[in-house]
Amino acid sequence: MNKTLKIILNFVIFPSVGILLLYLAFKNVDIQKLWYELKGANFYWVGVSLALAITGFYSRALRWKILIEPLGYNPSNKNTFLAVFIAYFANIGMPRLGEITRCGSLNKTDNIPVDKLFGTVITERLIDFLCLLLIIGFVLIVKFKQVSGFFIDNIFHPLFNKYFSSPTFWIIFILSAITFIVLLLLFRKKLLQISLIKKAVSFFTGLTSGLKSIFKMKKVGLFFFHTVLIWSMYILMTYAAFFSIKETSNLSFLDSIFVLTIGGLGMSVPVTNGFGAYHWIVALGVNMLLGIQSTDISNSPGLLFATICHESQTFMVLLLGPIALFMVFFAKKRKTVNN
Repeated sequence: MNKTLKIILNFVIFPSVGILLLYLAFKNVDIQKLWYELKGANFYWVGVSLALAITGFYSRALRWKILIEPLGYNPSNKNTFLAVFIAYFANIGMPRLGEITRCGSLNKTDNIPVDKLFGTVITERLIDFLCLLLIIGFVLIVKFKQVSGFFIDNIFHPLFNKYFSSPTFWIIFILSAITFIVLLLLFRKKLLQISLIKKAVSFFTGLTSGLKSIFKMKKVGLFFFHTVLIWSMYILMTYAAFFSIKETSNLSFLDSIFVLTIGGLGMSVPVTNGFGAYHWIVALGVNMLLGIQSTDISNSPGLLFATICHESQTFMVLLLGPIALFMVFFAKKRKTVNN
């Protein structure tokens, strides 16, 4: 991708989309009332939720280490955990930057090639995506009527009415797809001669090595144990957060699984740290569980809950992320002096 285009996407387009979504989520909100309600939250349960989140982060680091070991490297638990935490910190600044940043962090502390590390990160993401699909499937089975109604009313119908029902959309989509395929077939040989493409091929060769690590794991059982533990912590941290405000304290454990899944969809939108997207979809979901049918999420329990969850984790990462960066910097410095 052209560097200028990449800069525009990461520093202009994605943040702008995030700001727009935040505006839409908070445009009718009484900020003073929201602030008053936030101060009245039960911060004991917010703390429990954050402790469970950190446990999930640490388990993620240990699982990542299991994927790295077949490549012939054995980073310390501390360095791997710091790298994971730095990734969360970097994602606050730019969407998806954390995936590269954590590889760079472990490269600095343990001299592991970034391309191989990136392959293991992709493997992790694939596993997590499959887990998310399984959880969504489970929620659909258990709460089919509620969940299907939520997605149809709040996602499918708005998209269909705005885009998919338009003949212009489908004409543009089909013509674009045909043009792309034709150009790819006509110029595939020339494309392989471009230096950027050559670098990409070389990079993906390294990725392949990282991806193959999942088939060489010696600790398969431990890998899947941490996978279950990670998602268990994420579900439990959502459930614990329910008790932080009176309105959501009666929601069930199954409800927390639903909120986690839609929150994961909100965080996957390519905007900075899910700002706006997370607030909007989680607020709608929680309101639905509470029997609030209105699509106006302003000054609602759902928006209050979404704000508590998102901002508490954001502040935690903003506080601890720089500490992790500081520790990695001095670990690298000590390593250089000793050599």
